[in-house]
Parts: sequence; structure tokens; C-alpha cells
Amino acid sequence: MPEVQSFAMPMTESADLVVDGGRTTRPGAAHEVTVPGDKSVSHRALLAALLPGAPATLTVRGANRGGAVRALLPAMRALGYGVDTEGDALVVRRPATPRPQPVRPHPDVEDWPRDAPYVQTEGSSAAARLLVGVLAGTGTRAVVDGDEVLRHRPMDWLVDPLAELGADLTYLGEPGRLPVLVSGPVRRPGTVDLRVGSAQARSAVVLAAVAAGLPVTVRHPVRSRDHTERMLAAFGAGLTSAEREVVCAGRGYTVPEVIDVPADPSLAAYPVAAHLLWGDGGVLRVPRVCLNPTRLGFFDVLRAAGAGISYEDRGTTAGGEPVGTVVARGGLAKVTSVRVDSPALLHALIDEVPLLAAVAATLPGDSWIGCAEELRFKETDRLATTARMAESFGATVDVAGDGLTVRGGSALGAGLVPGFEDHRIAMAAATLATGLPGRTTVSGGACHRTSFPDFADVQRAVGARICEDSNR
Repeated sequence: MPEVQSFAMPMTESADLVVDGGRTTRPGAAHEVTVPGDKSVSHRALLAALLPGAPATLTVRGANRGGAVRALLPAMRALGYGVDTEGDALVVRRPATPRPQPVRPHPDVEDWPRDAPYVQTEGSSAAARLLVGVLAGTGTRAVVDGDEVLRHRPMDWLVDPLAELGADLTYLGEPGRLPVLVSGPVRRPGTVDLRVGSAQARSAVVLAAVAAGLPVTVRHPVRSRDHTERMLAAFGAGLTSAEREVVCAGRGYTVPEVIDVPADPSLAAYPVAAHLLWGDGGVLRVPRVCLNPTRLGFFDVLRAAGAGISYEDRGTTAGGEPVGTVVARGGLAKVTSVRVDSPALLHALIDEVPLLAAVAATLPGDSWIGCAEELRFKETDRLATTARMAESFGATVDVAGDGLTVRGGSALGAGLVPGFEDHRIAMAAATLATGLPGRTTVSGGACHRTSFPDFADVQRAVGARICEDSNR
């Protein structure tokens, strides 16, 4: 078992979420709610503005406005780009002559480079990893850094294969971790083998290859979200994807002036789960959700177990993403347990593991969520924090090296539940609390703003009693 980061938080910085169980709307009512744009697609759409040949002005409509995406905006400004909000869109403007901001030396690094822009991505691993890939592809000299939590998350997953392709990358602190200095571009075609199934690692290498115009084959151990490949293929970049391989042809492409972002399926999972937990009939519709099959694991696992979830009004965006309406009917009366026992299925619900565990805690049987060792390297050790969160409600959870067993039949109750300043843990806890009698306080639960700023509003729209409380 590899060493993992501690999940203990020194203090709570975000406001609490207070949830009173039960639904405010009448049984059998029909609801329709919208959720924000997909976080993963938003990151990739914004970074398309940095690719060679991108338009002088790129408009990203419907982008997620959570903290993880907003962390990318000052990073792009540090590289000399203008980023503004216009209505529901983010607009990126490339200056005629890029004017990177002066570097600010870091006190922890003795030989900090003073001739490179300092690109700070706060706690967003996607922003940091994808930026390293784009910068390595364009040969843009810069230092990519993050906050103290992100500095403990692995970066060698993508730095090593980029170095194999000739990129000049240097760790300025702990080996394998941020900050990373990008000094020179990828310059050799070839084949690289990724050690992990992380979509961020694969996307970083693919973005570098496409930006550099190099023919590169990227082999990966498991299928995971493929937004990068779909977007670049829609641009005409000449990508061929197989189950465990992406081939970049190294040919030209065209970045459009406007990119539309579909709604995030990982965020749609929370109102859908609340609706199912109440189980009082009625129909919930969440329109224009990204129905990329590499993102639908949460819904597909519950559907396979008997839950009333379907996909309607299907279509496809110009960026190659399937979209449609997620429809939830009834509750979980027919569901006894759930099981995740393949790496591909795990990656299709990797962000929803805490929520799936919370739902599983209400079921009568024993559920298994496996192949999840990668979760130990998220904002927290999410296997440990998910277990602690569920146990605070009275659930019985056994933590294994690569997964969780959630024991059914435990009596669950409201109370004080830790959110660990981890948005996925906090939102899962608050969603479970909507289906339990009594009042639950999720400490630091307002950290949901990292990915889902409107979380409380959306849950109230489907009938939840939830609010923020900053008085401690």
C-alpha cells in the first residue's frame, strides 16, 4: 500500500451546510432543474485558447464557474491572456504580443527561476496537469504551481511521459510534485505508456502532442473520460481512439471561435440522488446533460440495480459530446445493493464515489466499490474520508486497499458530519441528509463551490431544506 496523504483538516474554512431531512414539495410532483456546465469540458475548452492557431478571441458558453475552473483564469492571465465574463460565457483574448506577468520568486525554493511566468492553479489538479501538457506542447516557459494540498498530489504520471517525448521539465520542490518548471517543448514523436488510468495524465500528453504537431501514440491501462479526445477530434486534429490507446496523427486543426459546454453529469447526480432517496414518486428531469459514456457510471450502476433512471432527448454537441435529459422516476425500493468491480466502471463514476457510498448506506444489502486506489490521491484520501463521512450517519463501512464495502442494514441518523473541506464529500453528505429525519450539519460544507456553486439552490429546487450557516 503506497503512502497516502492525511485526510485530517487543521481547520474548517468554509461555512457549514445545514440540512433538515424531508421534502418540501408534494409527493408525486414533477420537477426540472438545470445544473452548471461540465467542469472537465470547461477546463479543456478554456485551454484550447492556448493552442497554436486558436482564434484571437475564444468564447466558451455555459462554462462551469466553480472554484476549480476559476483557478485557471488567473493562470491564463499570468501567461498574458485576457479572460473576461460576458453574460453566461467566458471570453479569452490572445494579445497580439503575449505579455506574461513577471515571476514572483517562491520563498521555499532557493534557485527559483526569475525569467518565467509564475502560473498558480490553487487546488485544481486538472488546471495544473492540463496546463503542463499545453505548455510542454507549445514550448512556453513557465512555472506551474498549486496550493499546499495540490503540491502533495502526484505529477510524475504526466511529467515522465512528456519527458520521454523530449520536453524539458524540472521539479522545483519535491520530486514528482509541483511546482514544475516547463523550459522546452516535446520534440520527438513516439509511443508512451502511462502508468495510471487518470484522464488528466492522458489528456496532458495528448494536448502536448497535438499542440506540437507530433505523431504520438499514448497507451493507457484503462478507459476513462475522453473529453480531450472528442474535442480535439472535433477540431480536426486527427485522433484515433481505441480501448487503451490514443493515436495522434500530428496534423493541423482549427479551434472554433465558440465552444458550448454541456451540463455536468457529476453535478446532475446530486439532485437525482436526492430524488431517489426520498422515493415519494414523481419525476425529476435534468436537461442538456453530457451523456458521454465515460461519465455515466453513477447512473448506470443504479440503473443496473433497478433504479428508475433513463436518458431522453438525445443529441450531440459540435464538440462531439453526446447530450440529453437525465430522468429519474420513483425511488430505490427495488435496489438492494450496488457493485463496482471494474476499472473502467470506476473511472466512469470516479467523482461520484462518495455519493454512491452514501446512497449504498441506505440500501439493505452489502455494496462494493472497488478498483479505486486512485481516490487516495484526490483533495483528500477519499476512501478514508468517504468512510468517515458515512460512519458519521451510522453506516458501517470497511475500507480496503482499493475500495469500500458499505454494509447494509445500519440505522442511519442525522447529526454533525465532517465535510473535510472536500467538495465531493460535503455534497454527498448533504444529499444523504435530505433523506433522513432530523437536522444534519455538514462542517465546512460550503466548499461545494469548488465545483457546484449552485448546489444548495438546485437541491432546494427539488424540495430539499438546505442552507449555509457560517455561525460556529
